[in-house]
Amino acid sequence: MMSWFYNLNVLSALLLIFIICGTISMIGFFISQKYFLKETHLKTISLAQKTGLTFGTLFMAFWITINWQTLKELTLTTEQEAHAIYHLYSISKMIPETNEQTRVREAVLNYLDIIINKEYRSLEQGKLSIQGEESFNNLTWAVYSYPKMNDFRDQFTYSQLIAALTSVSDNRVKRLNFVHGELTGALLIFFITLIVIICFWNGFIRSEHSKLAFVVLLSQNLIILSSAWLVLEIDHPFQGYFKVDDSAFIHTHQQIIEDNLRSKNK
Repeated sequence: MMSWFYNLNVLSALLLIFIICGTISMIGFFISQKYFLKETHLKTISLAQKTGLTFGTLFMAFWITINWQTLKELTLTTEQEAHAIYHLYSISKMIPETNEQTRVREAVLNYLDIIINKEYRSLEQGKLSIQGEESFNNLTWAVYSYPKMNDFRDQFTYSQLIAALTSVSDNRVKRLNFVHGELTGALLIFFITLIVIICFWNGFIRSEHSKLAFVVLLSQNLIILSSAWLVLEIDHPFQGYFKVDDSAFIHTHQQIIEDNLRSKNK
């Protein structure tokens, strides 16, 4: 889906889906009223409606369940990465050489700043951030260039820095793997086609009371299309109403600033 869709508010997104697919249902409704009112067509139409609704309901229920777990997993991964960044910054205080300590700490703060102000803006558009990758590479270089001396304290500090950086890297890779969602390519085409077919056959309602048939058609579409909206929304966890934002990194950044202020006031 295009990024602009996920930037719409809930009502606008629901209305857009309802208008598009509602139009398809109305096409089916007028076709059925004009060409398929005979009793001989009822069994075939009913079979098509039941097949579409059953398969569509199962697919959407399965996809909502899977993606809801994805949201929870991404939230946990984001929190773990933010915690690893804070841990890395805390370990940097053990570096005895002032210039080396300053270089690592500045790299950590710069990485956090890029994540908050640059990278998440790109993720909200469904894109990876070049600036975020460059900032992480700079952080990696700052840690790995720490001089590995023979002193036991230096060796211990270096090993702790590498362990913390590895944790940041692992969680970063997991976090960014969620950016494109799972409902893409052929699977997205299949999902859209399924919704179109369901809406089309929903329009084949036979009733002596056309107003009642119209109300039933609208209510059926509202249920199906609301579920379709939910599937699309939670499939891209960095976008839309249910997105996992950068609050964990903002909290970590604030915590580091507060720690620095407390250190200066001592």
